[in-house]
Amino acid sequence: MTSFRTLALVLVSVGLLISQTLQAQSTNDDVIWPGFGVGLKVGTLGLGADLALPIVSERLNLRVSRNYLNFSYDGTADDIDYDFTLEFNHLMLLADWHPFGNNFRLSAGPVWSGNSKVKLKGTPTDYVTIGDHEYSPDSVGTLNGELVFESGAPYVGLGFGNSIGPYDQSWSFVFDLGVILQTFDTTLSANGSAASSPEFQADLKKEQDDLQEDLDQFKIYPVLQFGVAYHF
Repeated sequence: MTSFRTLALVLVSVGLLISQTLQAQSTNDDVIWPGFGVGLKVGTLGLGADLALPIVSERLNLRVSRNYLNFSYDGTADDIDYDFTLEFNHLMLLADWHPFGNNFRLSAGPVWSGNSKVKLKGTPTDYVTIGDHEYSPDSVGTLNGELVFESGAPYVGLGFGNSIGPYDQSWSFVFDLGVILQTFDTTLSANGSAASSPEFQADLKKEQDDLQEDLDQFKIYPVLQFGVAYHF
């Protein structure tokens, strides 16, 4: 976490230095100060805010993006019904390359997931198979699990919109489509009457391994975001 924040601070500082240099040179007829952009968006990462700084005019921007999501839904994993709660808190440091000098862009960069996790809670109402054996609801009690994501992951994607576009254009529409390639560890516990049984613990470990495989879709997390940006 500390190293990522340090890297983000360094790169943003470099971007600000370049921006200030361009602004200082804007007194010349050949150089135009491109400004900077801020944006608000919503999507599969929840609510987000962007700060974009110019690196190469009309071609390359540095974008810092912060996103937050808290969302719950019901689902089934390994034949057990769970309540899922997504708690995402992402910080992204992206390079936006506009290869044609227009609104189309290619984006890539590191993502810091902070304390992002997926919580699971399941309470069987009938006999359920865990590992290699069947257990009653009282034996199982409540199943509590978590998917805890590794702190760093890469993002790759494409998008539309350049908040540091033409200086006479203040507002713009922005769109992102990409994926975060992340890894996670799964934990699973129970509080029923069989919780202390060695046999149940062995079955619970198998259930945990099966759950990790069933939730592999979180390893490639789709990012779809829409929003608006303002050019200062």
